Amino acid sequence: MKDLHISLLSDIYGGLLTEKQRDIVRDYFDYDLSLGEIAASYGISRQAVADTVKTCERSLCKYEETLGFAARLADIRAAVASVSDSLAHGESVKAKADADALLSEL
Repeated sequence: MKDLHISLLSDIYGGLLTEKQRDIVRDYFDYDLSLGEIAASYGISRQAVADTVKTCERSLCKYEETLGFAARLADIRAAVASVSDSLAHGESVKAKADADALLSEL
């Protein structure tokens, strides 16, 4: 996979891209197709694909910078992992406290 971070951002913010942009980003980042393969399937130049990928990368990063959903998702995952770890170690009081803190933030 070329860039897992961009793939994640695409999952979160892909609806803000055009359908063609979403398809090209998915082909490039998720399916690991080359610029040439994508260009051939859409009947456009490699340069057009490269420009679209770069434009979408910038847009997705800007959306994350502004909205921060991916960062927040990572924080939630870490908090849930902490609760799970506490439960696995028999620390139910700590797990409950961590879960309560997470719920209060949501």
